[in-house]
Parts: sequence; structure tokens; C-alpha cells
Amino acid sequence: MSIFTFSARNPVLVNMIMIALIVMGAYSFMQLPREIQTEIKFNWVFIVTVYPAGSPEEIEKLITIPIEDEISDVEDIDLLSSTSTENSSFISIKFVDLRQNEFDKRFNDLRVELDKVKNLPEDAEDPYIFQLKTSSWFPVLNIVLSGDLPEREMKRIADDLKKRIRDITDVSRIEVAGIRERQIWIEADPEKMGASNIALLQLAEAVRTKNLSLPAGRMKAGRMEYVVRTVGELHSADDISRLTIFDHPETGKATISDFSRVTDTFEEKSTISRFDGRNSITLSIFKKTKGNAITVSDQVKQIVKEVEKTLPKRARIAITSDYSISIKEILTKLEVNAVMGFIFVVILLFLLLGGRNAIFAGIGIPVTLLSAFLFMNIYGESLNGNSLFALVLVLGMLVDDAVVIIENCHRYMQKGLSPFDALRIGAPEVAVPVFASVLTTMAAFLPLMLMPGIIGAFMRIIPIVVCLALAASLFEAFVILPAHIAHWGRPGSGGLRRVDKLFSALKNGYGRLLIKVLRRRYLVVGLVALLAAASAGMIPLIGVDMFADEDIGMFFINIRMPVGTRLATTNNVVRRVEEICMALPENELENVIGNVGILQHEAGVNMETNLGQVIVDLTREKYRARSVDQIINGIRPEVEQIPGVVSIDFSKVTGGPPTGSPVEIKVKGKYLDTLEIVAEKVKNQLKTMSGVYDVRDDFDPGKEEIRIVADKAKAAAMGLDTYTIARTVRIALAGVEISSIMDGDEEVKVILKLPEDWKEDVTNLENLVVSSREGKPVALKNVANFIITRSYSEIHRFEKDRAITVSANVNKRKTSAANVNTKILDNFTNINTRFPGYSLDFRGEFKEFQQAFSSLGRLFLIGILLIFIILGAQFRSWLQPLIVIVTVPFAFIGATFGLLVTGYPFSIVTLFGMVGLAGVAVNSAIVLIDFINKTREKGSNPWLAIVRAAKIRLRPILLTSATTIFGLLPMALGLGGKSATWQPLASTIVWGLALGTCLTLFVIPAVYGIYVDLTKRFEKTSSQGDLEPK
Repeated sequence: MSIFTFSARNPVLVNMIMIALIVMGAYSFMQLPREIQTEIKFNWVFIVTVYPAGSPEEIEKLITIPIEDEISDVEDIDLLSSTSTENSSFISIKFVDLRQNEFDKRFNDLRVELDKVKNLPEDAEDPYIFQLKTSSWFPVLNIVLSGDLPEREMKRIADDLKKRIRDITDVSRIEVAGIRERQIWIEADPEKMGASNIALLQLAEAVRTKNLSLPAGRMKAGRMEYVVRTVGELHSADDISRLTIFDHPETGKATISDFSRVTDTFEEKSTISRFDGRNSITLSIFKKTKGNAITVSDQVKQIVKEVEKTLPKRARIAITSDYSISIKEILTKLEVNAVMGFIFVVILLFLLLGGRNAIFAGIGIPVTLLSAFLFMNIYGESLNGNSLFALVLVLGMLVDDAVVIIENCHRYMQKGLSPFDALRIGAPEVAVPVFASVLTTMAAFLPLMLMPGIIGAFMRIIPIVVCLALAASLFEAFVILPAHIAHWGRPGSGGLRRVDKLFSALKNGYGRLLIKVLRRRYLVVGLVALLAAASAGMIPLIGVDMFADEDIGMFFINIRMPVGTRLATTNNVVRRVEEICMALPENELENVIGNVGILQHEAGVNMETNLGQVIVDLTREKYRARSVDQIINGIRPEVEQIPGVVSIDFSKVTGGPPTGSPVEIKVKGKYLDTLEIVAEKVKNQLKTMSGVYDVRDDFDPGKEEIRIVADKAKAAAMGLDTYTIARTVRIALAGVEISSIMDGDEEVKVILKLPEDWKEDVTNLENLVVSSREGKPVALKNVANFIITRSYSEIHRFEKDRAITVSANVNKRKTSAANVNTKILDNFTNINTRFPGYSLDFRGEFKEFQQAFSSLGRLFLIGILLIFIILGAQFRSWLQPLIVIVTVPFAFIGATFGLLVTGYPFSIVTLFGMVGLAGVAVNSAIVLIDFINKTREKGSNPWLAIVRAAKIRLRPILLTSATTIFGLLPMALGLGGKSATWQPLASTIVWGLALGTCLTLFVIPAVYGIYVDLTKRFEKTSSQGDLEPK
């Protein structure tokens, strides 16, 4: 008993299975997290080590290089780069493409090697290691708290808000900008200390030894046991002020307050945050890896509403940069296009197959889609733009197998057979080609799962969902559909008979035209080959782009001032940029956030007084006439005229994967001076190219540095060592945490430092008192030399060499990243000759495009090989699979022509679509050749077999192609909302399949005719005498 007969005889069981799939699929659909894109784990690991007041050169020497040397032996590291700045070391490690369990092992190996790093500076914090994921580099939304309230009150409100939001299940972390931590400052008076021979380290020791709580052990008294603890904790600034430093019989008692001013205050202002021009505190909310962004957003908004009711009148709270809005919009576009595609397909089926048959085929779409949602839920995937597009992509294909089975059974019912007998004979007749057609489509998409790099990680869910949906459609067509045909099938109504007559006339006309094609088969095939060559020649006219940008409605303006610029100066520049942005029309501007001293990027946050960032949140795309690019180009001239700025660059938020800048060239070598020369030459070359803008590099000469070099001989003679000198200078200039106190449940750091005005005179530093081992005061200038030099603000390393990165953006209407990078590569081929030991390494979008393009070529060949194997198994022939594969160039002709007409460029997305198109394009040819073979097996003349089989399969070929085209047509035309990412892909498949199907109907029979000539050559029987259709 075949599977079709089993289904027909067990309708109750089959329908129960169908209902179960629908219920479980609907439940899974409601449970799936919503995202704008699939969660990507980039195989990137970052190590951050903070060393307060450390210079970039110190950070590189004492922290970055030791860590690099220790971790470089970990296996599977692809790239190793680092940045050493004032106060911190930032190391990036990129692994080769690894499975998750292998990556987890390498991540643990890194931890082990990191633990082996010893002798880091005493004041350096422990290295912090973390992975990069899409959920970790962009917040779901920001909460901005602004108002004219005391800083303590604003901090209290922000802290309370943070505590409440932290309780949300899917929230992973909350980053706060514009808030200062409470501290207790001990500002020592150098003159008073000098007069009493008191050194800074003595003050530090006095606080440290008198603020403690230590367990002393246990004691037993009778039947009781007690825990003994020695307590000397401090709880306030007043407690610290009253601490005794010494109590001398002659001079009396001296306390901390006698030599310093103790204040309960906030840490020094290092960042400033504003919202629409007013000082603010910003809370950035990040979700967990599997968290639901929309749910997080909704829950946060509810908390904000509740908090807003209790706010003082002078305070204001607002939600900004709500990523969930973009998620909803993009998902809604895809959902609307999916619904419209479904409606188009059902209408088409209704018109061409009749109402009853349309219902049979149409039922398969929701059953299959809901089954796919069930699999996605089990797989742990979210409902995102990528996975939902995969379902839109496959929507029309889901009924292809059902249409072929229904149409063949309908043909037998027209001959007078009962629905059961028609199913018993008709379904097995097309089962093999239907099964092979689905397998070939899956074979084309499956290799795309192996695509490497960030682009591969971004796109990987598409072939997974496509294959799951196709497998579900095959199950529905082979198990569920037969029961419906056998029990509710009918030969057809009057309307359907009229459609049958229309197709009968169409078949006769097609048959006559096909005879003419077969008589000129060599000419036809030759002309199509020329057409394929011509389409390949059109590629340069189309243009190349890496990845289309979605209009998310947000962009960043990153500002870099000269190193050493004070926070107040940077603040003035950032404020001016904010004013320019706030002048945008109301219908375009949502809000403007200005951050001073902080710059957020994909890999983390940089905090320096010379950095600034303006975040512009625009209204939704449908409310404004200009795109993000047009708005940026509108304000760019005015922003770039601001004086005193090292660099200003614009970056917009897009829906695609983070691939880096369009131009990102790393200049590698040993000496920074030479690197600067080479980088300048590269920049000058870029500035001469049309369409290239925002040319910049990450090198900054830095600011002047006073190096204090201890005279070891003099220091030893006076009872001093280098550590004591360095520690004293560090306290004086940077301030050092010497202890902490608990005020309720709040930990407050105690900072020992000198007054700010003391730091304004270098002679004060020269006269700084350092205490010897005997307690004698020694002026710093008597044991150290002062050397003024210039230091670097940042030191970058790439593959353990020093490096400078030159980057730029491109105007895609004038040029492309590929063209620009290729020209630089050609112009600097002899770089190692001109500068021995120095080289250029091309990264960013260009590198990702090269990797993706080359891998797509290999994966395409793998897909073709799999298709060939499947067809070889079906046809038991070496040559016939080649006839089917000839349809692939037909589809590419249509796709290329479509790109030329629509104006879309060649991109990773369109190339991805072309590879998948290979599997779809062969389906019609598979069924056609299968029927030609079966007709020949019945003894027909090969030429008559070709014509008869082609006429019989004309209807299902047109139907299956039309359902796929109509399913994608709303997306290709943007009827349900335009998408810069997915519209070109849908358009590529629609054009490729439409033109490919037309060519398939005529060229495949012609190629088969040539195949007949070849097989009959030795028999001398390639006669065409009986070509007239019977």
C-alpha cells in the first residue's frame, strides 16, 4: 500500500495530524521572540583591562603585549588586534568559523590563558572577557531622564528605575550615561602637610588601617560559642575627618581634617549627557540572547509610565531609540507581503484549478507555515526579518508539489475515474519528480548554511527555514492532501471546464510553436547561449553593492577633538552639532541625544574627554519625505565647518549585519612615525577619488607628557624606591581609592587626592613631598628627573604589529567599496618595496564581500553537484541531469535582466537569491523530462513524446512557476511596504523564474532533441518525419 492510499483510507487520523500541527504551530508562533534580525554570534571575543591614569605606552607595554603573548597560542584564532589608550587596554580576538561547542571550548581556553598573565600593575583591574553578539552591541531602547533637579535626586530616581528594570526577565544589562557615582574626597593640603612633615602615603595608611572589619576567630564561654570580630568601620565623611593621624605628647593630636578637606560629593565629571538640549541621564537597556525585544520594550514602557506618575514636576522621562518600533515595522512589512502573497496564490489557484482544488492546495500553505513555526520554536530561533522573509520566499513554492499532484489527479478524474482511483493512479505517477523537485530546491539552499563570515551568520537562518518549510510541504502533499482529494475531490464545475478549454487551446498553440522550435533546435539553443553571454556582459552596467541598507531612522555623528581637549571644550562642539540637528523639520526629527566624553560603537564604549557623539532619532520613514542619507547629506556641510575638530563622521543604523566601513585599510609595521607617513599617502589617494568621503584614520599624535624618571641612586640614598615615588605621584595627580565605606546598602569609595588648582603648576609637582622609609620628607625634584615629550593618545596593534586604520565611506550612486579598495590595492602593490616591513591589510565591508562572494561561488557549485546527484538517481542517466541543469543559466538571464530594469545592484543578497534560484528553476524541467521519458517508454516516437509530454505538463509548469512568482510579487513590488534588503532578492527570483520558465518551455525540449540526436547518431535514426501532433 502506497503512502497515498494509506492517507486516503485513514482520513480521520490524517486530519487529526493536521489539526495537531495547526494547534502546535499557532502556539509556537505566539511564543517565538520577535527580532529585527537573527541572533548572531560573531566568534569575536574582547578583553578589556582598566588601568586608571596609565598612558597608552604604559598600557601597551605592561598590559596589552603581555596578554597578547599569553593568548596567541590558543588554537583557531583568525585575527588578533588591540587598542591601548589612556586608562585601558582593549584586545579583540576573532576566531575562525567554529561550531558553538568548539567556540565555547576556545573561549574557555582564552580564560585559562588569561589567568596565567601575571605581574599586571597593582592598580590595574582584573581583565574582563566577553563575547560579541547582536543582542549585546545595540540596546533595545533608551530611557532619558532630564530636569532641573539636584544631582542626588536625579541619581536616586535613576537608581530606582534601574533596579526595577533589572527585574525584567529578558533584560541582560543596563548601561547608564550622565550619572556620577557618589564618592568621599580627601583633598590634602600640600602646604599644611609639608609644614608637619606629613606625606600622602601616611594619610592613605591612616584611613586604611582604621576602616576595617576583620573576623578574629571563635571563643567558647560555658555552653555558648561566639564569633569574634574586630570592628573599626567608618560610615561617613565626618568619621573620616575625625581620624587621628598621630598623637604626639608635645605637638598634640592631629586628625585628617587638620591637613585636608573631606567632602561627600560625586566623582569627577567625565561625561555629559543631554536630551533635546537639556542635561540628562540615559539608561540603555540590553536584552538577553534569547530575549524578546518587543516584550522587553513593552515591559520597560509600563515601568516608565508608573515612574512618570511619581516624578517631581521639574523632571521629565522619555523613551528614545526604541528598536522595537523598527522590529514591528519590518516584521509588519513582511507579514503584510506574506498575506498578500498568500491571497495572490489562492486567487490564482482558484482561477486555474477551480475552487475545490484551490482549497486543497491552499490548505497546505497555513499547515506548512505553522509547521515551520513549530520547527523554529524547537530549533530556538526567533521570528525575525530573516526567518520571516525565508517564509515569504518559499510561500509560492509550498503549493508546487500539491499543484502537480492535484492537477494530475484532476486529469484522471476528467477521464471518468473516481477521486480515489484518480489519486491511486495519478499521485504515484508524479511522486518521484515531485519528490526530486523538492529535493533539488533544498539542495540549492542547503549549502548556503555553510557560508562563512558575518554575512554567512546573518543569512544562515534563511536556508534553514526554507528547507524546514519545504520538508513540511512535502509531508503535507504526501500525507494530508491525498485524504482530501480522495474524499472531497470532484471532476470540476462549469467554471473549471471553461478554464480547461482555455488551457486546451493554449496547449495546442504551444504544441505548434514547439514543433517549429524543435525543427530549429540548434539555432534556438545557440541563440539562448548568446543571450546568456550577453547577460553576463551586462553585469558591469548593473553595479556592485555589499548590502542594502534598511531605513531604520537613526544615525550617529561621532566627534573626535584633539587629544588632551578638556571636557568643557568638547562639550561646546557637541552642543553646536546638537543645535544643527535640532533645527531639522518637526516631521523628520524625533529627538536628539548628545553625549560628551563617551563614544559608543559595536564593540563597546570609548571614554575620553576629547570624544563626543550625537545620536539623532528620526521619525518613521512613512512620515518624512527624505531618507536618512538625504538628511545626513543635508546637515553634513554645516557640521563639517565647525572649527577645531580632528574628525567628524556619520554612521547610520541599518538592518544588515555589522561588516565595518566600506573602506577599512590597516597599515601595519613597527614604527608609528613611518606608519603615519604611509597612512597619510593612503588618505591622500582616497581623497582624490569621486564618491569617497569621511576619509579618516585612528592615529592621533597625542599630547605632551611629563615623564618622571627616578634617579635610583639618589632615591636609595634617601631611603626611597621607585614604587613609593610612583605611588605618591599617582595619588597627587589622578587620585587613588584608598578605602570605601558603607552607607546603608550603598558602597561609597574614599578617594585621596590633591586639589585641582594644585595641578595647574608644574613646579608644584617638582616640590611634591615624598616620605622616605624613615619618615623624612623629600622633594620629588631631588630624586627624579622631569622629561617633557609627546605621547600617543592611542596605540593600535593588528596581528601583534602596530597599525593605523584608514577608513572612509562611499557614495553608492557614484562608486562602490569594491572599486575604491581595488584602486588602492593597485596603487600600493609595491608598498613593501618603498617601505620594507610595512604592508596594507584590507578589511571591513570589502573583505566581507570578497569572502562572501568567493564562498557563494563554491556553495553554488556544491548545490549544482547535489542537484546533479539527485537527478542522476532519478533519471538513471549521466546526460539527462545536464539537460535539467541547463535551466539554471536561463534563470540567471532573467535575474540579470531584472536587476538592469529595476536598478538594483549586484549584492550579497541578490547573489544569495541567484544561488537559491538554481534549485527552483530546475523543477519545471524535472517534471517535463520525466514525462517525456515515460511517454517514450510507452513506445512513442521521441519527437512526438517531446511534444505530447510538453503539452501535458504545460499547465502544471505554468501553475507552479506562477504560484512562486505570485507569492513573491507583493514583496518584489513593495506592495505591503518596501524593504531595501529583501525587495531586491524577491525581485531577482521573480524575474529569474518568469523568464527562466518561458525559456524552459522551449529550450529544454530543444536540448532534449539534441540529446536524442546524440543517442541516435550511431543508429542513423534522427528523423523528424512524424512531428505533427496527433
